[in-house]
Amino acid sequence: MNTQLNRKELDSLGPSSSSSLHDDIVSRLRQMIIRCELEPGARFTEHELVEVFGVSRTPLREALKILASEGLVEMRPHRGSTVARISPKEIAQTFDVLGALEELAGPLICDRVSNVDIARLDQITTEMSSKRDAADRNSYFELNISFHQSMIGLSGNAVLLNTYNQLFAKLQRARYMVNDDQNRWSESAKEHAWIMDALRQRDGAELSRRLKEHNTRTAQAILAKLDA
Repeated sequence: MNTQLNRKELDSLGPSSSSSLHDDIVSRLRQMIIRCELEPGARFTEHELVEVFGVSRTPLREALKILASEGLVEMRPHRGSTVARISPKEIAQTFDVLGALEELAGPLICDRVSNVDIARLDQITTEMSSKRDAADRNSYFELNISFHQSMIGLSGNAVLLNTYNQLFAKLQRARYMVNDDQNRWSESAKEHAWIMDALRQRDGAELSRRLKEHNTRTAQAILAKLDA
């Protein structure tokens, strides 16, 4: 396992010219961590990142604090920072809570959803199929995130959506780990179609059941991968 942030990875970030330096650093480092380009346990120092981004330590430290609050980085004074390791127990527990939120959202979604909303979600699933066929792993992953967040957003409950998004974000690294599994891609596509059928029927109870079932199957695939 890679335990150091190597020179090639650092150079790939390139110098930042954004007026919002720490936002730029957060975005690029977050992406590398989620996509496991920086593996769990990888270490890096402020000095390394200051050199690569060409920024002062202040925006860099602010960026690292944000990533630490998201559970992606562990900051260790005088010892550098480390990409946080993935805890299977925490992943399982997070999926459990996420499933409960999806169950709650089902009836709320069906009470509010419009034909335009359904068409928009259908378009996302169509694009997902296209990216899956092209083996475009990163685009598929982003569309999958959009599908789930858009679905829960239709609940109209801002507290539910905010809580869901916070927990969903904590799962992205683990979710990305099964994003190269063609079998899981096929299964997931069938589950998304199954979810959309319930949505078109405006059956809140059934939508809840199908969202939770999809959540459970995704969790099982990820935990199996982590255990391998």
